[in-house]
Amino acid sequence: MNWENLKYLLAFYRAGSLSSAADRLGVDATTVSRRLTALQKEIGTQLLERSASGSLELTSAGQKAVTYGETLETSLNVLTSELTGAGLAEEGMVRISSVPVVNTRILMPQVSRFCRRHPGIELHLASEIRNVSLTRRETDMAIRLGRPRDGGQNVTARRIAVLEHAAYGPAGVCAEDLPWITYHENMSFLPQARWMADHLKGEGAAIARIRPSDLEGVIEAVAAGIGRSIIPKRLAGTDHRLQMLDAPKPDLQREVWLMQHADQAGLARMLAVSRWIEELFS
Repeated sequence: MNWENLKYLLAFYRAGSLSSAADRLGVDATTVSRRLTALQKEIGTQLLERSASGSLELTSAGQKAVTYGETLETSLNVLTSELTGAGLAEEGMVRISSVPVVNTRILMPQVSRFCRRHPGIELHLASEIRNVSLTRRETDMAIRLGRPRDGGQNVTARRIAVLEHAAYGPAGVCAEDLPWITYHENMSFLPQARWMADHLKGEGAAIARIRPSDLEGVIEAVAAGIGRSIIPKRLAGTDHRLQMLDAPKPDLQREVWLMQHADQAGLARMLAVSRWIEELFS
């Protein structure tokens, strides 16, 4: 198998279309299509197919190829760094941008442990709702809850986890009679906000008279006994103030993506931080 062709499949998966993949790679869409056709011939398996809407999508074999391709990509980056001797020192600053709830509930509790293992690395955690730009070097890494729609040729993005959701209420309280805590209208695009809007309206469910603007606010509102809501298990499962409810059981998942500069991916400090983040979400 030609590794260069596999890189085109990864680019298509991350970009979502031939034209967007071409933009990331700095080539034209015809080149991307030709490379993907060559890859399918090499493997002898169809990796792409047209959906009912006409868009090009991965087959199950294509999805499996992407999973192994991402693992291979990481291994090659590590090998390149070690063989060239570049960036072998685990020293320097790493700026990480994420939404507040990820920083406070996933990263921050483990920072001390990371610093003991890597004393030469200084972490800068920025809690931001807006999507900062890696291409403008506003940050070194970004954790996104959802497939990134921006980036660029010099930015790598890979899915590191999938968050499952459940209904949660305050611990020690019968939550069946509690109202539902939904989101501020500015955050109505969130998957859990859309799910509640679609499923609760028809049931005539009571809605709490408070609408937080972020997930951290929702968790705190539930913990305070104001109501119940839909929360990612990874974020709520370790909070003793919350209890998972038997119903409803939302069929809802949210992807976690890690973005960073391609030219920094092989540096020792970046590898240490990216591995740490992946471990925390695994």
